[in-house]
Amino acid sequence: MNRKYNIAMAALAVYTAFFAAGCGKNELPQMTEMTASDTSASETEKVNAVHDIDPMAAEHGADGLPFFYADENSECTFIPTEDKVRFDGRYIRYNDICWLSYTCSAVSFVMTGDKITAELVSNGGAYTNRQQGWLGVMINGELMNRIRLEDGEQSYVLYEGELENAEVTIIKLSENQMSCTGIKSITCNAKKLARAADRDISIEFIGDSITCGYGNEADGPSERFDTDYQNGAATYGFYTAQALDADWSMVSISGMGLISDYTDTVGVKEDYLLAGDIYDYADANFEQRRGIEPLTPWDFDGGSDIIVINLGTNDYSYTGRNEGLQDEFYMAYYDFIGHIREKNPYSEIICTMGIMGAELFGQIEQAVGDYSEDNSDEHIHAMKFDYQSEEDGYGADYHPTVRTHQKAAEQLTEYIKSLGIVQNSH
Repeated sequence: MNRKYNIAMAALAVYTAFFAAGCGKNELPQMTEMTASDTSASETEKVNAVHDIDPMAAEHGADGLPFFYADENSECTFIPTEDKVRFDGRYIRYNDICWLSYTCSAVSFVMTGDKITAELVSNGGAYTNRQQGWLGVMINGELMNRIRLEDGEQSYVLYEGELENAEVTIIKLSENQMSCTGIKSITCNAKKLARAADRDISIEFIGDSITCGYGNEADGPSERFDTDYQNGAATYGFYTAQALDADWSMVSISGMGLISDYTDTVGVKEDYLLAGDIYDYADANFEQRRGIEPLTPWDFDGGSDIIVINLGTNDYSYTGRNEGLQDEFYMAYYDFIGHIREKNPYSEIICTMGIMGAELFGQIEQAVGDYSEDNSDEHIHAMKFDYQSEEDGYGADYHPTVRTHQKAAEQLTEYIKSLGIVQNSH
């Protein structure tokens, strides 16, 4: 795993750190503080607590060490930080709020307890009522609750029910461009809380509306865009990450292209959110909307193990069959591969297209081949997705359905396995 955090230092913090975070303020007599000098619990009890939370704690290093431990369910309020949660996907901190804007950006922790609430902030309806933010709650990888967020700051009950050493994931289901979701704090009624362990591999998807899950749960192609019909946890990217047991990240925005975003007219370029303009930053769209400068760079920390680029569908609305414009796309794609390689020096890069059309896949294949040869880089690949079928239905505006996403994930997962770059996947 390329990105690891120093969990041990956080877990061995003195109790004042817990108090400042709002954990167990009224439960001091019942708490077992996990510190090096602690005499309130035996070494055996502390080891058992660690391995109850995470049986693979030894293999995960410090991952799994509880940051909250009590004899009975007690209230603990905490802010999602790297020492308390695993982050999947990009996030940004602004005004003491952790913002999850990109599709499937998430925080995960392990819990024994019976209730989870959160103070959340959303601005989806600031655009239109069809662009409300949606959040999901997953328990051990299964989506158990979906919440349509209201504008402004609200308190939400995320989950109620007995949990025993369960991995809880709070995940953004709607996409970046249409809604932002901020987590101000999380409150758990719990005996134990621990940061969820990092997985052995990580995968990042760079894409457009397909990767976002645009309209994947709509009744048919006559439906228009609405976040009510959008489920990022039912996309080819998320399904692939689950199949590979990988940490995930989606840098995707509906309409996004490489040389042009979606346009109604061939040869008329739109460039409001090009992939190359946003990739280097934690959340360029979020900060640009708020006039924040300079933009916050994303910490690649060595990059992801696997990068999947699924771009070109919107570019074709600009290039059409014009050979000169298609050559422009080829040259930009060649350069983009180089930029992705610069930020992710050890990644396997898979360049894809085809679910909604493969008109520019020839240019993608050529760019992959030429860049690989020019730079003696054998870790860049081209894979064409199968085209969506009428039999599997169509989502909003002819976008892929959940069934199509499932099939695409199966195809991509098998391709990744064929490269021999993952082991012990599901």
